[in-house]
Amino acid sequence: MSNEMTATDHALDQVLEGGRERYPRLFGAWRLRNTPIRNRVVFPPTCATWVTDGLNGVFTDMAVDYYAERAKGGVGLILMGATHVHASSLAAPLAVGQLFDDRNIEPLRRIAEAVHSHGAKIGIQLWHSGVRGNPFPKTEPSFDPDATWHTVGPSQVPLGEGTGGVTPKELSDAEIEEILDAYAAAAARAVAAGLDGVEFHLSHGYLAWQFLSPLYNKRTDRWGGSYENRLRFPVEAMRRIRAAIGDEPFLGYRINSTSFWPNDLETEQVTRIVADLEARLDIDYVSVSAGVHHAFIHTPMHFEAGWEHQYVKAVKEVSTKPVLMVGRITTPEQAEAALDTGDADAILLARQMFADPEWAIKAASGQGEDIRRCVAANHCWRSVTRGARVQCVYNPTIGREGRWGAGTLTPVPDPKSIVVVGAGPAGLEYARIAAARGHDVTVLEAEDHVGGHAHLQSLLPGREEYRRIGTWLADQARQNGAKIALSSPVLPDGITAMLDTHTPDHVVIATGSRVRADGFQGWTGEPLPGWETGRCVGWDEVVTGQVRPEGNVVVVDDTSDLVAPLVACLLQERGARATVVTRWPMLGIESLDDVYFEWLMPRVYESGIRVVVDHFVERIDGRRTVLHNVHRKGAEQTVESDWIVMVTARTSVNDLHAALADRGVSVETIGDAVAPRSTYEAVYEGHRAARRIK
Repeated sequence: MSNEMTATDHALDQVLEGGRERYPRLFGAWRLRNTPIRNRVVFPPTCATWVTDGLNGVFTDMAVDYYAERAKGGVGLILMGATHVHASSLAAPLAVGQLFDDRNIEPLRRIAEAVHSHGAKIGIQLWHSGVRGNPFPKTEPSFDPDATWHTVGPSQVPLGEGTGGVTPKELSDAEIEEILDAYAAAAARAVAAGLDGVEFHLSHGYLAWQFLSPLYNKRTDRWGGSYENRLRFPVEAMRRIRAAIGDEPFLGYRINSTSFWPNDLETEQVTRIVADLEARLDIDYVSVSAGVHHAFIHTPMHFEAGWEHQYVKAVKEVSTKPVLMVGRITTPEQAEAALDTGDADAILLARQMFADPEWAIKAASGQGEDIRRCVAANHCWRSVTRGARVQCVYNPTIGREGRWGAGTLTPVPDPKSIVVVGAGPAGLEYARIAAARGHDVTVLEAEDHVGGHAHLQSLLPGREEYRRIGTWLADQARQNGAKIALSSPVLPDGITAMLDTHTPDHVVIATGSRVRADGFQGWTGEPLPGWETGRCVGWDEVVTGQVRPEGNVVVVDDTSDLVAPLVACLLQERGARATVVTRWPMLGIESLDDVYFEWLMPRVYESGIRVVVDHFVERIDGRRTVLHNVHRKGAEQTVESDWIVMVTARTSVNDLHAALADRGVSVETIGDAVAPRSTYEAVYEGHRAARRIK
């Protein structure tokens, strides 16, 4: 830990001290055991994917930059996590860190020094995945042929959250002892690396929770059966951890307040556990979460800020230790209000700290409106569950802090006049960054609002928060000096007028993509036969109110994401009778990885929508749509269709590029105008292109 603070760090301290006037509780100093902490903003354990690979789990320089960025942003405490304590815990495709050998001591030392140099404190979460592991990477022929090809757990209870019913090996008494010792050894490594403390992972359905819960623990020996026996594993683990780290570092634990899962532990049982753990152990805090995976750990965007308050309050009533609270908190006002109740002692900002690592310094300096608020799109979790590093749907700097972090934008010596055509996520991010670098930027938008496809998404039921992406990007672009002209379309025959008016040095085409009303898709590579005979419209026309389908409406779903089911819900709300037809075996396949499926399907069933899976449109004949079973040749059915709403392919809108290039104009195309994708790619490409322009 460095004893010298830079001028920037002194300025940061002054800003954070000023924050106590605005938010006295949030920016009040506190202690965990012997560790003073400058404020009550905590970055909790999240997927620490900044490692070499999933099997080795050695932290890289990306991790140093990532955690340093959040320390520079003013956070008081960082808790890294989750971190494997034993090789049997490997949970691919989650590529996260490990502490089951000494290779991470030096990388963790570099992380701790970087965090400490900016005035924050740091701990690490100790974790074993149990049945939620995944040994698949170890089956690769080049890997150790003696590696085990199974998960482990207290009992052979299949994992109920996914298909396949993965069943673990039941741990023997000797194996349990080995894992308990591994927790202690991992904790000792963390302290040896210079971290301030450790956190025991006792939540979210992982191994320690599996021992606690009668859902997973069917043992009849000293590790199961009675309450006392089920409590033995976490008690013994934390006793050994404390013995390994000594008296100086802090030791806390994270636990579910409730699980939202049949036959699992709920709040009444958890509060008893909390009280008993504190009576038996030398611990310093309890961090309260909720849910097992795919049951509201990563809550949807319609959840209210601080929604876990009632659960945290129940724990606070039985705890004598500081209680840490999480739950969709995105603004300093929400955080201060949560602390004001006295039911929590610190605020955990997880996804919010992905979105904006400078949250604390913005809040303290009275710039709360500048915070890039998390919209709970859950792209972060989607990217991790697919084996990639954690990412944010509209913060492209995450994981790229060393190149793109705070303070890396360089002013240009020779500012250019730039016209951006399109105020969707790609165009707005380009404008925000290019203007910040000193360019003279004008954005021309055909619609009377900003946001592009992000605005369209926000018009779906329960997705209103998504609008914030476009409005935040636009507000920040304007603050940086960009001009945004709405209701200002640029058509091919208007290029001359646009060039004469703005005389740009460079033009950026960010015109996005359009929904195909003819049902074009990749199954046949053609529009749907007979589409011109029916009343066929794109889903965008429905959500914007350009058309209001009535009667029997068929929604053709070829994307299997949230859009078709939510469009059908909207139609039902407006009085239509909606049928969703998809060639896929279920609705919302794409929503499984971002944990929206558990919220989506109840809404579908409550709306009374008719769902036809495994079927595709054979032909449209006026107000009759003929479907065929994609798995059974010749099996057809006909549905009445006063309207047909297409949730099928999108096509890039980029006809301006060639016309400008032919005139010798400097031009580039970004976002969906290159190829229709998601908000993440659009914002990333806008950011990258704006950094490149000289």
